[in-house]
Amino acid sequence: MVSKQNGYYYHPFLRDQPAGPQAQSFALRTLSELGRDPKTSAASAQVESLRREALETSPLWGRDWLVPLRRAGAGTALGAGDAAAVNKLRDKGGWYVDSALGDDSDAARLGATWAALEVLDALGRLDDLPVADRSATVSWLRSLAKPAKPTKPTKTAKPTTKPRPLDESSALARSLYLLKQPVPATLTRIAAPRTDDFADLTPDARATRLDDTYSYTLIQQAAGKRPAVNRRVWEPVLRDGATTLPYEQLYELVHVLKAAGSPRTVFTPVLKRLDGERLDDGTVRDPDAYIGNPDASLFVQRLRALAGWSRKDPGLLAALEREEKSDDVSQEGAERLSRAALREVTAGGGTSGQARQLCADPRVVPATVTEQNATQWQRTTLNCTDAGASTAVPKIGTWSTDTPERVVAAATVAVGFADSGRRDSIPSWITADALEHWAQNPGRFTSVYGYALVVRAYSLVGGALDAPLREALGRGITPYKGCPGLPGLYQVGGGDSACDLKTTWGVWTLDRQLHGALGRLPATRNGK
Repeated sequence: MVSKQNGYYYHPFLRDQPAGPQAQSFALRTLSELGRDPKTSAASAQVESLRREALETSPLWGRDWLVPLRRAGAGTALGAGDAAAVNKLRDKGGWYVDSALGDDSDAARLGATWAALEVLDALGRLDDLPVADRSATVSWLRSLAKPAKPTKPTKTAKPTTKPRPLDESSALARSLYLLKQPVPATLTRIAAPRTDDFADLTPDARATRLDDTYSYTLIQQAAGKRPAVNRRVWEPVLRDGATTLPYEQLYELVHVLKAAGSPRTVFTPVLKRLDGERLDDGTVRDPDAYIGNPDASLFVQRLRALAGWSRKDPGLLAALEREEKSDDVSQEGAERLSRAALREVTAGGGTSGQARQLCADPRVVPATVTEQNATQWQRTTLNCTDAGASTAVPKIGTWSTDTPERVVAAATVAVGFADSGRRDSIPSWITADALEHWAQNPGRFTSVYGYALVVRAYSLVGGALDAPLREALGRGITPYKGCPGLPGLYQVGGGDSACDLKTTWGVWTLDRQLHGALGRLPATRNGK
């Protein structure tokens, strides 16, 4: 659960969220490319969210990203009104303009035109273009397909003709194809990008080479030709990257190798990955987009501590240092405290002056605890404990333990004192008698974490681990262990099946407090 974006650990509930429209598009296209007929039953609100995000990014490419969703059954992703919206972006010169590109070069015009024609084709509206408009677009495209004028010769160099970049040439060829026009030989004569030096390229250069090879393939296909692609180089690239490549690169590589005639077995790892990333509604998740943060990373370190595992983590320290050196690092007190706590539990070295200052600040750690701010106080106090900084004993309000919410707030206070080494400061009005009925009835709570807090508090103030409580724990905790890909973590509960670090910490801490009676802590093997 390490974020590829920033190196922090991310909250696992992100795994139940669908990928954004661009990644979604390429994943669904890849499934279609491999002979699958992906379907989605995504809720209308989810489809609308994807559509809104796509159009905010680009009015043309955003709509192109939505095409696979529409084909998969999400009819509201793209509709008849989109054809009219696309045609409004047409210039009288024959090309389309995508304002998101912020560019009016031939390259920008080609990209926008390609995207516009793909959308119109997907909607079945390409043949509706007026003859004059179609002719203008075709004439403009043909003018760009003509060979460039040769450079003037010099005493040391012969005249040369600079070819159009491959990405522009592929947009040109594909646009002509969509308009049922022949692709000129000036484009199809372009050679396939070399592969003899592939092993020596940097990762960025390899990505560029893949983009160029994909563009080359599109050109040849638009002209009805089979691309001359070196499968002996690209098939191992797919084999090695099937589980890690971003969805766009995965799609490009699959498309290239399909066009080159690779056997079906080459694509088995791709299908296995995509099948594993599909959610119940048919959309896909995108681990590459998950953003980690110090909060999730702290819970990972707390889980390691409970299990007796080492908390040394050079990658986590590197992520922390990158954030603290960035210009946009948050200076909010609570977030500064999270980073200070994370540094202490990961690297040690003594309590920082910053942590001591923050933990003495009532704006960060409340000086008076009420049922409304009990969670804030408990979480910041826990961070202070991790950071090695002491906190003052707060003034505690009183409230009735007559609703699940109030009971959880009272339990939060008791647990907060225990975890900061001040169990004797638990208020006298939080009693085992007041909590017993609640501890024995897990169904009254909306989350496993809240229930675990209540049982912890009940035990802290003298409640017994008797037969009724054991039976309640079996109902309130056991059924919520594990979710796809994360068998050792615990679900949020209350109708939410997502796994959660905080919930897992709550269950493991409860088990430790009960001296392992639940058997929920993982075994330590060889000190790891």
